[in-house]
Amino acid sequence: MNHEKTLQAFFDNQIVGMMEVNAAGKYLQVNDQWARMTGYSASEITATDFQSLTHPEDLPRQIVLDHELITGKINSYRMDKRYIRKDGSFFWGDLSVTGLYEDDGTLTGMVGLVVDITQRKQGEAALATSEVRFRTIIDNLEHIPVQGYDENHRIIYWNTASTDLYGYSKEEAIGKKIEDLIIPLQMREEVVESIQHWLAEDHPIASRKSILRDKEGNDIPVFSSHIMHTTPSGAKELFCVDIDLRMLQQAEKQLLRLAVAIEQSGEAIVITDPEGVIEYVNPTFTAITGYTQTEAIGEEPCILSSGEHSDAVYAELWDTITQGKTWKGRFINKKKDGSFYTEKATISPVIDTTGAIVNYIAIKRDITEQLLTEEKYRHSQKMEAVGQLAGGVAHDFNNMLAIILGQVEIALIKIQPGDPLEKRLQEIRLAANRSSNLTQQLLGFARKQSRQPQVLNLNDTVANMLIMLKRLIGENLELRWIAGAEVAFVDIDPSHFDQILTNLIINARDAIDNNGVISVKTEDVVLDKNFCLDHPGCYSGEYVLLSITDTGCGMTQEVMEKIFDPFFTTKGIGKGTGLGLSMVFGLIKQNNGYILVDSTPGEGSTFNIYFPLVQIEKEKKATVSNSGILVRGSETVLIVEDESSLLDITINMLTEAGYKVLSAHGPFAAIQQAEKYKGSIDLLLTDIVMPKMNGVELSEYLVKIKPELKILYMSGYPKKHFNQLRQHNTSAQLLKKPFSLYKLTQKVREVLDSTEHHQS
Repeated sequence: MNHEKTLQAFFDNQIVGMMEVNAAGKYLQVNDQWARMTGYSASEITATDFQSLTHPEDLPRQIVLDHELITGKINSYRMDKRYIRKDGSFFWGDLSVTGLYEDDGTLTGMVGLVVDITQRKQGEAALATSEVRFRTIIDNLEHIPVQGYDENHRIIYWNTASTDLYGYSKEEAIGKKIEDLIIPLQMREEVVESIQHWLAEDHPIASRKSILRDKEGNDIPVFSSHIMHTTPSGAKELFCVDIDLRMLQQAEKQLLRLAVAIEQSGEAIVITDPEGVIEYVNPTFTAITGYTQTEAIGEEPCILSSGEHSDAVYAELWDTITQGKTWKGRFINKKKDGSFYTEKATISPVIDTTGAIVNYIAIKRDITEQLLTEEKYRHSQKMEAVGQLAGGVAHDFNNMLAIILGQVEIALIKIQPGDPLEKRLQEIRLAANRSSNLTQQLLGFARKQSRQPQVLNLNDTVANMLIMLKRLIGENLELRWIAGAEVAFVDIDPSHFDQILTNLIINARDAIDNNGVISVKTEDVVLDKNFCLDHPGCYSGEYVLLSITDTGCGMTQEVMEKIFDPFFTTKGIGKGTGLGLSMVFGLIKQNNGYILVDSTPGEGSTFNIYFPLVQIEKEKKATVSNSGILVRGSETVLIVEDESSLLDITINMLTEAGYKVLSAHGPFAAIQQAEKYKGSIDLLLTDIVMPKMNGVELSEYLVKIKPELKILYMSGYPKKHFNQLRQHNTSAQLLKKPFSLYKLTQKVREVLDSTEHHQS
C-alpha cells in the first residue's frame, strides 16, 4: 500500500478545510475543502501566506498566537476567526493550528484545520441580541417590577421598575438575600419555606397577594407570580413578577369617581346601544325630562320629540354619528309633562379596539333659562343703544330749540303791544317750551341728566310725595301706602325720584277704568347671585324695594317687551308721548337702580324698583373722615409723571403738606435724580403708564439703588393696569386719578406708615 497516496487522499477529502504552511507562514498545500470554503483555487491560495485571508479585525490576535508558536511558548492554539472569501464576503471558522518541529525543537511548519462555524456564530449573535432585547424590555417595563433569585435566595436580577417600587437601586439589591431586603419579618419564614420546597421538589410557588416592604419601611401591597428556570449548567433560578396593587386600587377609585361624576353631572347624560335604544340615563336627565331611569331605559330618545324639528334633522344626526363622527346641535324637546325645553347636545360614538361602534353617548345641557337670559341681555343692550341715540337727539334738539326761543324773545321785544303777531309768537314760545320738556324726558331716558345724589329716607320721601299725588289720581281711586322697609336709606337725586314716582303713579292711574286701587310699598330685600344671573345689569347685595301695583287692565308679554322703548305708547292720540316710562327707566339706571315689571292682562301690573341700600352710619363716618384738607408729613418723595400739568399740581399739593419733593418728568429723569441725590428717598410716587419704561419697571430699578424705598403707584386706568400690577406684586398700592388733595396726602401717609416695602 502506498501510504503517501493514502494520506494525500485523506487530506484532500476531509469535510474540514486543511492546510500546511512552512515556518514563515507561506501556504505549502491546501485541500479541496479549503479551496471551496474560500472560493480560491489551490494554486491561488498557495501563492499567498497563512494570514492573508484573515479578517483585519481578527489579524492582531492571530499574529500574537503565531509568534508564541514560533518562539516555542505554545505547541498549538485554537481560535474563532473570520476569513475573507474571494468574493469579498466573510465566514466564521474554528481554526486549530499544530506546530511541526525538528528533533531539536525547531519549528519547520504548521498544520491547520478550519471548521465553518458561521451558522453557529449567527445563532449565538441572534441569541445574544435576543437576550439583550429581552433584558432591555424587562429592565424598562414601567410599573412591572421583576426580580431574579438563585438557589441561595440571592438576587441576581433587579429591573428599573423594582427600584421604582421598593426604593433599592440595582447595585444595592444584587447579591442580597430576598428575605433580607423586601420581605417583612413576619413573612420571612414562610417565604424561605416556599423557596426551599421549590428547590427540593420543583414545586411551583403559587401566585398570591402579599404585603412587602420598601426601603423606607412602607408597606407595599402586591400580587406576585413566579417563574422557574434551569440554566444550561443545571443551576436553578426563580424569577418573580410583582404587580403594585395600589395602582389597581387607584384605577378602581378613578372608575368610581368617574361613575360618581356621571351620576352627579349637571349635564344630562344618555347612553344608547348601536341601534339607538337607551341603556343608561343619569339623574340630571330625570330631573330635566321628568322620565325616571326605569321609564327611559329600553326606549329610544324620540320619547322626547317635540315635533318642532323635521325628519331631515334627525336623519342628518344619525348619518353623522354612524360614520363615527360627533354631532353637535340644539333640540327643542318635550318633557314628560308636555312642556317644551331647549337643550344643547353633543352626541358621540363609542368605538372599540376593532373599530366597531358599540354605543352612543349624548351629553346634553338644558339651556332654556340661558336663552331667556341672553334675550334679556339683548333687550338691555338694545335699550342702551336706543338711550344713546335718544341722548344725541335731545342734545341736538335742545340746540335748535335754543335758537327758536331766542329768536322768539327778540321778536317779542321788537313788536308793539297789541300787535297781531304777539299772540302767534306767544304760541310759538309755548310750543318750544313744551318741546324742551320732551327733551328733558329724552335726557332722562338716556341717563344724560345731571345727577346730584343725596341720602334719602325712602319711606319719608314717598309719604310726602303721595300727599301731593293724591290730587292727581282722583277721588274714585284708592291710594294705599305701606312702609314695609325698616331701613330705607338710598343714595338718589331727589328730583329724579320725584319724576320716577310721579310717572309710575300717573301710568297706574291711566291703566284703571273707574274704580280701583294703587298700592305703594317699600321692603328690605337681598338680591343673591342667582337672581342677578337671571337679570343682567343687577348686582347682588342689600336693596330697598319700591313696588307700585295697580288693579288696572294689565299688559300682554308683547307690550311689556316694548314699554321702555322711546315713543312707544298704548294710549290714544294726544294722551301720551311714549316717553314717560322711557324716562323712568333711564333715571333708575342713572341712580344705580334696577326695575322689573310683572303684569297679566285683566289683572293689573306691578312695577318693582330696587335701589341699593345705604348704611347711614357708614355715610356719617365717611363724611367725618374726609372732612380734613390734608394729611401732613416731612419725608422725601420722588414724583414721576410725564404729564406736566399734573406733575406741577402734585408737587404743589405735597409741598403744601410739608413733604420734601423731588420731581421727574418721566422715568429716565427719575433714575438720574435718584442716582445723583445723596440723601434718602422715602417714597416713589409714580404713574404706571409712561412711554419707554412703565412705573413698575422704574420702581424695580430704583429699589436696587434705594433698597428702603416705598412705592405708591398712580393711574387713571385702575382696573386694567392695577390688576396686571397685582399679579406681579400683591402688596402694591394704587392712587386712582383724578385725586383730591386729601386723597393724595392720605394715601401717601398710609404707604409711608406701612411696614411693607416694594417686592421685586
